[in-house]
Amino acid sequence: MTTATPEGGPGAVTREATGQSGMAWWAAGLAMGMANAVRHRLRGYRTPRPFTTDEVGRSVDYVLGVVDQWLKDGDLDVDGRRILELGPGPDLGTGAVLLSRGAASYAAADRFPLATGTNPAFYEELGRRLGHEVEKDRIGYHVTSFPAMPDVSGPFDLVVSNAALEHFDDVTATFARLAELVVPGGVMCHHIDGMVHMRGIRQRDPLNMLRYPGWLYRVMSFPGIPNRLRAGDFLAAATATGWDARLVPVLVARPDYIEWVRPGLSRAYRDAEDLELLTFTLVATR
Repeated sequence: MTTATPEGGPGAVTREATGQSGMAWWAAGLAMGMANAVRHRLRGYRTPRPFTTDEVGRSVDYVLGVVDQWLKDGDLDVDGRRILELGPGPDLGTGAVLLSRGAASYAAADRFPLATGTNPAFYEELGRRLGHEVEKDRIGYHVTSFPAMPDVSGPFDLVVSNAALEHFDDVTATFARLAELVVPGGVMCHHIDGMVHMRGIRQRDPLNMLRYPGWLYRVMSFPGIPNRLRAGDFLAAATATGWDARLVPVLVARPDYIEWVRPGLSRAYRDAEDLELLTFTLVATR
């Protein structure tokens, strides 16, 4: 199965598509990773997407696509649901869309205050698309610490996230905390991006971040760096904390890419059985 992510991810990735040796991509990823580490350590983590809300039309398309992905993958009905989103990023547009589609309430929790400087034109255009003004007073926003989320109180019927959990330091503890916040029978639906986040490398060597041993990856670290967990790790974390969970593949690499890249990965990942799942959705019921 190969489909696009909400942001229009790459198609199937092959060795021929990379056009260079594994060592070349190892060096390129290391150079870009070190540059990212310096930049984010100096400026803070500010750019979770490859575009800002100043690109109004693109940003509106993005949040509409994210909600559609959740509803499809999770087979969700949000009508009357109390919803919590983790890591919404530079805007709270997904909350506006969910409220427009019948959610009873919406709150967002993030580690960084990324949504405090959203371009007002984004909300104006989103309201035009939705057919009514965005109700900002109904959107809760908490800048908090994870996994405890001390500022967040439930109960919630649904927890969602998009391209966020791959940045969390302790996914198991986060799922345990969500189990406390969600009502019995509640659902969580997380779209997870298991690809390298470095532009220019992402489409050609999507598992590039798995090439490096742990000590070297720590050298490249910064707050918000991807945690390198694979699909099976997220599934195991959900199961261990009492969730009935399943995975929905979204973007899957072709076998020839996996065959080519596997020998060049760090030893911790060479024998992984789920490398082909580049992006996926975790759907779990409490």
